[in-house]
Amino acid sequence: LLDAFRRPDFDVAAFVRDATGQGADRIAKLSKQLEDCATTLDQDLQREIVACHEELLQNAGSITDLDRQIGGIREVVDGLKASIGRVKGDVLTPFKGVKRRVVLLERMQAVNVLTRKLSRFLFDARKLRGQMEAPSKDFAKAAQTLQELEVVLQEGGLERIDILKAEVAWIRDAGVRIRKQAADDLRTGMKQGNQVSLSVALQVFFNLQCLWPQLKRALREMLDEFSQTALPAGAAFQQALEVNMQVLVMQTQRVHLLDEMVRSRTDPLTQRSFSSVLQAEGVSSLTSHFWGEATGSLKAKLTRAASDRGFRRTLVSESECPKILRTLAEAVDKVNLGTRAQGQVLRAAEREALIAAAGDLRNEFITESLKRVQDPVELMLPNKLLDKIAASREHRLGGTGAASAGDSSLTDELPTSHDLKKYVQVLVAELERCEACPDLLLKEAVRGVRSSLLLFAGRLEQVVDSSCVELRCFEDETRLKLRSPMPSPTAGHARNARLFGIAHHVLTALKDAMPTRFQAAIATQQVQSSLHQTQAAIISPMVSMIKRTILEATMRMERLLEGRTENGAPALLAVSQVCTHVGSRYFALFGQGQLFPYTKDLCIFLVRMFLSGAALVKPADGSADAVRQALMKDMQAIEGALSALDVDFQTRVR
Repeated sequence: LLDAFRRPDFDVAAFVRDATGQGADRIAKLSKQLEDCATTLDQDLQREIVACHEELLQNAGSITDLDRQIGGIREVVDGLKASIGRVKGDVLTPFKGVKRRVVLLERMQAVNVLTRKLSRFLFDARKLRGQMEAPSKDFAKAAQTLQELEVVLQEGGLERIDILKAEVAWIRDAGVRIRKQAADDLRTGMKQGNQVSLSVALQVFFNLQCLWPQLKRALREMLDEFSQTALPAGAAFQQALEVNMQVLVMQTQRVHLLDEMVRSRTDPLTQRSFSSVLQAEGVSSLTSHFWGEATGSLKAKLTRAASDRGFRRTLVSESECPKILRTLAEAVDKVNLGTRAQGQVLRAAEREALIAAAGDLRNEFITESLKRVQDPVELMLPNKLLDKIAASREHRLGGTGAASAGDSSLTDELPTSHDLKKYVQVLVAELERCEACPDLLLKEAVRGVRSSLLLFAGRLEQVVDSSCVELRCFEDETRLKLRSPMPSPTAGHARNARLFGIAHHVLTALKDAMPTRFQAAIATQQVQSSLHQTQAAIISPMVSMIKRTILEATMRMERLLEGRTENGAPALLAVSQVCTHVGSRYFALFGQGQLFPYTKDLCIFLVRMFLSGAALVKPADGSADAVRQALMKDMQAIEGALSALDVDFQTRVR
């Protein structure tokens, strides 16, 4: 402050104007500072004078001039004090008056607000009392009035008025009664399906601004009831599960009715929908919310029941798990069919949530189901047998080429027709077991059965002895020179014929023993092709060799009369001998009727090729009778070949 006074450009008027513009508190503080500064200045001046007394006396030309200067300073200080005093009188005094009036006005406004609040409170209290004491109580309107009163009470102030304490107590008691009545109406309306009670209860809770808490409380009560429904492990498990599902279905139907009421209701006063309250809490549907909580509770029950390893094995057994899943699926259907809603109450997501409660049991059952249909394959064609056959084949190819003593015993270890029938019966039994749950188990069972059949076909193909599929009946096939002696079947040929029959029996069993409803899903093109591929790997090389022989022989029929013997054309005789040898020695190893498609095709090929060759024969002049006789002789050879290939040829011809 003193530094401001000492500046050469100090302006008293500007200083006073600035000081008065900063408020009364600033003026009072500044006045105090000025007084302190004046006092300090006097003291400093006195000390300076005392300290420089001798020097002043020596330098002072006149005491009168010094006294005059000091007097001028006193006049300036006195003027400054007078200005500050006038500021106090002109500013602080009116300010104090204004401040006092503002406080008075504030108190008057508070009294006015309190009076209005009290007036409104008393009016609403009388209104609420009239609504509560009316013969036919309108709890929805009473709830609206109660909400307004509770808002006033929450603001505070009225409870301190002694004369209103009794009225406040009655209002709070009325609030308890209204809420209790609405809760009872909500509970009763849900149990009895009374839409009037539900509508009143929902309107009361909406007016009291506690709709979602009350709905959540109602859902929690039902969830507690469902949680308390016992699901013990043991013999009574299935019956207890059905009871649990009945409770869940009944409660879900009640919640759906409540959900529909909430969706359809709108407050007539504010035009706000009740569902908007739920949406603000992140709940799109009461039914979905309840279903999610209930399925979580059911999963916890199933987990507790399956915690015992012994009982868990029972649950995952052949019959229990399908029953459990069927019960769960039927519960969803009962909810959808038991309500008056036009669309589905529970959609795919809710259905999957319920099934997921038993997801662990379902996955274990599917694993066991796959094991049940694949174990027979492991027993009929075990890895040990495959290794033995592979070792025997390597020994025969890398050694002397003779069949080992164990080849016949290995063939005996192959599955019999009885084993194959039992295998197909196991597959059918598994499908029928899972048929109770088409969407949950049957699809997986069908995949498992197909996988088992493909595994069987794959292992069957591994057992085929590829070294015994080619027949070498000719020393030179192009010249149709037969070997002497003709080759005889080995143990590998016998095993291949046995494998061909196994594939044939499996296909026949799938056609005869598999129920018609499963045929299309099980005997697929892939499964049939895999089994036919195994058969083709065994029989096709033999058939191809015979066809090549027939083709080579019939191509020589253009020179029909050249090189003939008494018995006929050498090439066709070779064909007849090969067919007779293969039919009697090799085809005889196969079961009756198993080769019919192949022999039929081979016979047709032989007849067509012979007729084609005979049609191309052009007899020379005068040789027509000889050609005719030769063809008659060759037809006997062809007939012999056909009879050798098809034992029933004569019967079929006649």
